[in-house]
Amino acid sequence: MKLQRSIGAFGLLFAGISSVIGSGWLFGPLYAAQVAGPAAVVSWILGGILMSIIAFTFAELGSTFPVAGGMIQYAQQSHGALMSFLIGWMVWVSSVTVAPVETLGILQYMANYIPSLMHTVNHAPVLTHTGTLAAAFIMLIMCALNYYGAHFFSRSNSILTIIKLIVPVATIIILLSIHFQPSHFYQKNMGGFAPFGWHGLLAALPLGGIIYSFVGSNTILQLAGETKNPQRNIPFALIGTMFFCTIIYALLQLAFIGSIPTSALLKGWGQLKFVGSNGPFAGIMGALGLGWFVIIIYADAVISPFGTGFVFTASTARVVYGLSNIGFLPRALKKLSKTRVPLRSIILNYIVGSLLFLPFPGWQTLVSFIISCFIISYIIGPISLIALRHREPHLARPFRLPFAYIITIISFYICNLLIFWTGWQTVSRMMLVLLFGLIVFLIRSLQDSKAKLKENWRSAWWIVPYFIIMTIISYLGSFGHGKNILPFGIDFIVIAIMTLFIFYAALPRKEIG
Repeated sequence: MKLQRSIGAFGLLFAGISSVIGSGWLFGPLYAAQVAGPAAVVSWILGGILMSIIAFTFAELGSTFPVAGGMIQYAQQSHGALMSFLIGWMVWVSSVTVAPVETLGILQYMANYIPSLMHTVNHAPVLTHTGTLAAAFIMLIMCALNYYGAHFFSRSNSILTIIKLIVPVATIIILLSIHFQPSHFYQKNMGGFAPFGWHGLLAALPLGGIIYSFVGSNTILQLAGETKNPQRNIPFALIGTMFFCTIIYALLQLAFIGSIPTSALLKGWGQLKFVGSNGPFAGIMGALGLGWFVIIIYADAVISPFGTGFVFTASTARVVYGLSNIGFLPRALKKLSKTRVPLRSIILNYIVGSLLFLPFPGWQTLVSFIISCFIISYIIGPISLIALRHREPHLARPFRLPFAYIITIISFYICNLLIFWTGWQTVSRMMLVLLFGLIVFLIRSLQDSKAKLKENWRSAWWIVPYFIIMTIISYLGSFGHGKNILPFGIDFIVIAIMTLFIFYAALPRKEIG
């Protein structure tokens, strides 16, 4: 039984938008402002541009290979089993945490009305035992709705997306028209437009939740096996999602900066806090006396994260399906239900996702880790695109990326910068997860022939020096408690050199020799 191709162009577009516009809009503008000040507006635009460049590489791959669990399949075809497993491992680790994160976003807002859901530990809101049960129940609903198949998913998600977009758009209009103070953007006593300089502007990309907000677009690739006319729909959905969401997020940040209470800035942007800042936009609306809209925001604080979690419940199941399809996970996980969905994969992800509430009971504790895992999986886009053009030059490519070498190198460079900007604390943890995945693969490979293991290693050997070099650069850098031995500015050059070395090392030897 095969997956059903029943998701149209706008259904796929809405899936992308619904994944991107989730809890990020509810929390991101506050955290980004704390890291970058008013320059956070530029951070959102820059984040959208950088992620769009990366998306262009996947537009060609997705239209050429429209299969479920796309990112895993691209790695398999271009660099073999080792690369495929590691990319699949990181895609799954990052994707399976999104539904729990979005559920935490829902409960953090709900806790303002139901205090028993969360309590404060070390100045951060975390789940209580009651909240943990509520979180597991919300995720169960996401799974139950996904059971009804791709057609139901497409129709219901389109409705959810339209509903969840109304509130942020209305928020932008209300704040810009009723209470907008341009002086917040250039107050000298607060450091002016960019109080933390370029360092803060770039650090806001991972630390402010900006990149987290944009990574949801990869659900389009995971659903590629269930879309009609994928050659047209995948590039349309990817590019449309990034363009639309960049505009929405930049306007939200603009409205937020101009509308926060001036009294909240007395201690500077780094300590920005005001009454109700645990629900930033609701807090601002409450301070303006717009109690009726506060209720609407709290309603959307359920709908928006639920929509994103709903989409990721679907796409993450396709990741497990893809890993099972190429033999990395038990074949039983690829079995489809009567409604043609990988039900067993959904159940597995639900169990793992529910267990994540125990070590990570707060929204902020998960986000930066998710970002690094997502971005490390994105490196397969530019690398696979060029490798597959070499290996299969005559394959039909409905969407062909122009200036491919230039754009893919830039895209790989962007991925490396984004990983670096998450900081040493996050990169070190991510590398431990990757090391664990590598050990699992090697143990599994002992069952295979030496010739097969040698072949897998020959096509993906470069991944080991890549991980080692990235770890060293992050440790020496100035982000996330790095040692600051590698000065800001020089790190761009060092990462550029590493990017070129690894990029060409990753190309198939026989094609570039």
